[in-house]
Amino acid sequence: MGEKLTSPPIVEALCEFRFVPSDTWDWTIPGLLYEKIKGEFPERSQFKGLGVQIHLGPNAPPAADMRTGPERVQLKRSDDSAMVQIGENLLAINHLRPYPDWENFRELILNILQKYRDVTESVPLLERIGLRYINQIEVPQDKFETGDYITLEPPLSGSLDKPLSSFYQRYELVQDSPVGVLIHQTGIQRKKDQTVIMLDLDFGSEDVKHITDTDGIKTWLDSAHARVLDAFIASLNRNLYDRMK
Repeated sequence: MGEKLTSPPIVEALCEFRFVPSDTWDWTIPGLLYEKIKGEFPERSQFKGLGVQIHLGPNAPPAADMRTGPERVQLKRSDDSAMVQIGENLLAINHLRPYPDWENFRELILNILQKYRDVTESVPLLERIGLRYINQIEVPQDKFETGDYITLEPPLSGSLDKPLSSFYQRYELVQDSPVGVLIHQTGIQRKKDQTVIMLDLDFGSEDVKHITDTDGIKTWLDSAHARVLDAFIASLNRNLYDRMK
């Protein structure tokens, strides 16, 4: 994102389009899209979401019953570096490591979206557009100062000011260019042999039905990326950001 970094912390970038529900959508669309992009995305798989029941008490009926979640078809590159996901009124483009740069990722997004529109033989109205970047910053396994890595330290003081085993913070920040919400999440993830600080930046706009052409989508993507980039730079300790260059 932004300046070319020699050691970027991005582990996944994701663009998601959600479309206004339409009677014209059917499950032949993933297969038609696969035929158009199988040269780049040859590996195909399908899965269902997990079923969930929510009970309010031991003898109460379920307050919510979701036994069969939504299906998605995943089309992957052979090296697992990128993936296209198609579900009912949903199209998502994921890019994992190695992440190229914004211009190349944006080109991939627009190319897949155009091919999706070709196979649907229509221009489905957009309900939501989202752009998300998930970053992981490696830190020492033992004691470290959170402020040496990110600017949003947990605001603990007095008897609560103790070494952190883990933490999680989430903020929803209203944006106006483009209009939307930036979900900003940070936290510590500990694995057996690695500790990382997670920086998850997810920008989304819901008032997007008026965006119907490629130029409009490109403008939204560039503006949303700029907001994510601003948040990324503002979230990192300046010395750490300079070392990533």
